[in-house]
Amino acid sequence: MSDFQLNQFTAIDAAPDQSLYIAALEAFDTVPELQELKVQAMEIASIGSSGRILDVGCGFGLETLRLARSAVPDGHVAGIDKSAAFIEEANIRAKKAGLDIDFRPGVAEQLPFDDSSFDYVRAERIICYLEDPEAAVKEMARVARPGGHLAFIEPDFTSNNINLPDRALVKRTLDFEARSAVATNWMPGRLYSIVKRLKLNNIRSFTRLLVFPDDLAAGYFSMIGNNALKADEINETECATWQEGIEELRASGELFASIGYVLLTAELPET
Repeated sequence: MSDFQLNQFTAIDAAPDQSLYIAALEAFDTVPELQELKVQAMEIASIGSSGRILDVGCGFGLETLRLARSAVPDGHVAGIDKSAAFIEEANIRAKKAGLDIDFRPGVAEQLPFDDSSFDYVRAERIICYLEDPEAAVKEMARVARPGGHLAFIEPDFTSNNINLPDRALVKRTLDFEARSAVATNWMPGRLYSIVKRLKLNNIRSFTRLLVFPDDLAAGYFSMIGNNALKADEINETECATWQEGIEELRASGELFASIGYVLLTAELPET
């Protein structure tokens, strides 16, 4: 993951190796706590097999394909993503799975759908990357029908953590990651304010501490250290301490890395 940059997700088509990002997303998707939030969002929305669902920032369709399987035979599922490469990959995967999904390139701030088109509109790990998250949330509310449901699953990057013993080094290194990786590193709180201002109903929030699988934790947090070194946030000695500490914890089976996630759900007013 040495060439991996989280902020590259805002321009993934320019990434030199998109397979790194696909592999990272697939690995992170296996985290049980993340899956719990996804299931909880669907249970709250109570979308039947005839529901109309939109996945905003669908990437290459990991969750969209699952949603489409739940909507068989009478439902309609659409996915939109800024990356043309991801949309192409999503269409390939949908075809292989025998699923009819309306994948389109586009941006969350200008959704190419009519008003009140969907019963359930979701976004996962997308809003935190946007310079204008309020525009995206308003668009999601616009395309949801009266009484429809919105769901957002977003990280709190200020909660990123790893159990390296030099806590001062951990703080400086992870503070840099929080500042540089996404547009809003305290997104759950900002998102809550945006949703409240839209006067939506039944606003609810649920939290999970996501624990990274060992391989993903080692790769991701090693990358964080290298990025901090390149930006002169830490020096070479500190970076060596960082990397050696990760390898030692991994070798002993003691590596523990985590980040806090929030599921926020809301309903559109009936009228």
